[in-house]
Parts: sequence; structure tokens; C-alpha cells
Amino acid sequence: MSAEKKSEILTTAGNGLLSQLPPPPIGKSGWPWNEETDPSVYSGLKSLPRITIVTPSFNQGRFIEKTIRSVLLQNYPNLEFIVIDGGSTDETIEVLAKYSKWIDHFVSEKDNGQSDAINKGLKECTGDIFNWLNSDDYYHDDCFCVLASNYVPGQTKLIAGDYRIFHDDGTEDDKLIDFKLQPTLEQTLAIVLLNQPSCFFDLESLRKLGELNVSLQYVMDQDIFKRFLFAFGQDDIVYVSKLLTHFRIHSESKTYQFRFQNEYNRIFASIAKKCGLVKEAKLLEEIHGIKDYKGYEFEFEFDARTTEIAIGAIQNVLYQTARKASTTENFKLLNKCLSLMDVKYLNKYQKSYANRLKLKRTLRKFNILPALKFILKSIG
Repeated sequence: MSAEKKSEILTTAGNGLLSQLPPPPIGKSGWPWNEETDPSVYSGLKSLPRITIVTPSFNQGRFIEKTIRSVLLQNYPNLEFIVIDGGSTDETIEVLAKYSKWIDHFVSEKDNGQSDAINKGLKECTGDIFNWLNSDDYYHDDCFCVLASNYVPGQTKLIAGDYRIFHDDGTEDDKLIDFKLQPTLEQTLAIVLLNQPSCFFDLESLRKLGELNVSLQYVMDQDIFKRFLFAFGQDDIVYVSKLLTHFRIHSESKTYQFRFQNEYNRIFASIAKKCGLVKEAKLLEEIHGIKDYKGYEFEFEFDARTTEIAIGAIQNVLYQTARKASTTENFKLLNKCLSLMDVKYLNKYQKSYANRLKLKRTLRKFNILPALKFILKSIG
């Protein structure tokens, strides 16, 4: 559906899409079942950038209707909505058929996983702002208004907000995940995870980074985020302290901690290798049990500037690992980290702490540490 047609629909009698969409399933109420964003919230905005959402799906028929309605019932007048299905055999296709009038592009065919599906969607995108929304998650009711209010064409590279993790079976309390950049780019690269459900890219900038890496099925978002940071830095990231997305955890969720960590740590090891940090890469492989990269390589062409940034990021990874090793009294790992650590890449506080760790290592080497601990305990 064209942007003009959508705008016409939204302004008809001041109503949104709720009255035109198929009725919600029996017993379903609240957002986004029988509630919608008031279309008038967009009337005061200076511009309405085109927002493109891609939903990759596969056999999530029991969840996807809520996902779809949370996109459509934003009532955003300049929306492009794309669904890439991997050949679902459950009720997904039936649900999508109900909403086909409001979906701009849809295919259902076998693919090579989520990354491949999102890449297919990206090829169809024509918007200004882009994100993908998994078929078991949904947007908060004012999400698109927040995006349009904070996007500056030619300037904003990424808009980040908060998201809520909720458990489908109610076994655990909900959690609100915020997004915190670090004081330096190197620190952000080392420790900040992309809040993918609530991070929206400037599409033109994203396309300069290439496609999502199809060898990754769990951390393709973290890979593209690190490529983004190397290419653009963090100054043009706009953080808005608002809830934008609801992220569902259920028995079939792909968020398995071990698999996530295994893929995620390959990113750092690959960066280290590409920047000539052979010993550092070997240590990361040893720590995280990386024996096979399974076809993965961090796809970024480093120059002198970004190589220096990458070295700083890896040094920050070693610093964080050393701190953890000290806390858990894994002195073997602590020694290895300290032997490779170059404190010139650390900030003032980190340098001071690293020097304390080195002193702690020396005291332990000469068996002074136990006696010192005893003395300090006695004094205390």
C-alpha cells in the first residue's frame, strides 16, 4: 500500500486502522488487540520519515498476529511493512493472509535462517528508518511517534530505546533493558550489546555496511552493530529513554545463552586476528573454547584509524576479562591477560586498576598476598 493511501486511510473521519483490520481473536484485548495509537499524534511533527519494518518468520503462527497488529496499529502514515517467511507449515500463512492488504511485500519460501530472511527483506526496503521485528515480539504503542520525533535526516545514524523482556509462561519477572553507551568508542565496542529490538538504523547508513552475516544465527545484530561503530562511531547515535519494544522469551526462543556467547566471542577473536593481534586472538579462542569459526569472519576493511580503535577495543576486552579472573581468583587467566595488556589503551581509572592487578599478581608470586590479606583483616 502506498504512503498516500495509508495517509488517506488514517485521516478518514479521524480514525485509524483499528476499525478496518480483522477483529482480534476472542478473549484478546488491550494493546494491540482493541487499542490503537491515536493518528493525531503525528500531526504536529515536522516530518514523517519513511519507517520500514521487516519481520522474519518461521512457524510462529501463534504469536505473529500480535506482532503484525503492533506495527499496523501505530497508525503511522509513512510505513513500509515487509514479511519474509521461511516456508512456515503452521497457521502463519493463514494469519498473514488476513492482513495481506496492509503488508507491502511478503514471501514464504525456504531460506537459510533468520539472517538470510532479513537480508531478503533489506533488498526490498525503501525507507529512511529500518529495523527488523521478530515474529514473536511486538512494538509499544508510541514507538513510531518516538522514532519520527527524534530522527534528523542526514544526521541521525541510529535511534536506540529501551525494551522489555517478558516470559511467556510468567515464570520470571519482566525486565526493562536500557541502552548505555560508554565514554569511549573502544569501551562501547568491548562491552555494549545492541538492543536490537529497540534500535533503529538509518537505512542508507546501514546499507553501506553490507548485509547481515548469514553464518551467524544468534548475534548477527551484534556483528552489524560493531561494523556500524567502526564505520560511523557513536556520536550520531540518539538514545531515547523510552520503552519501544516487548521481547518475548518462550520455550522455543532462539535466545540460548551458550550459543549466543559462542557466536559473540567469535566476533572479538576475528577482529583481533584481522588486526594482527595473534596472541590476543589465541587467548580469546582458548578462553571461550573457539575451535572452529564455522565460516565466520568479521567483514570490515580496517585502515590505520580503525585498526587503532580495534586494538583499543580488544585491550578493553582483556581488561574486563582480567577483572573477572581476579574476582574469581583464576590467577592463571589473570596472568595471561596482564601479559598481553597494553595500558596505554585504557582510561585513567582502568590503568590504575590494572596496576593494582599487576601488584596483586606480584604479591602472590612471592607468596606475600596471604600475609597481606591477614594483616589487613587484623587491622580492619
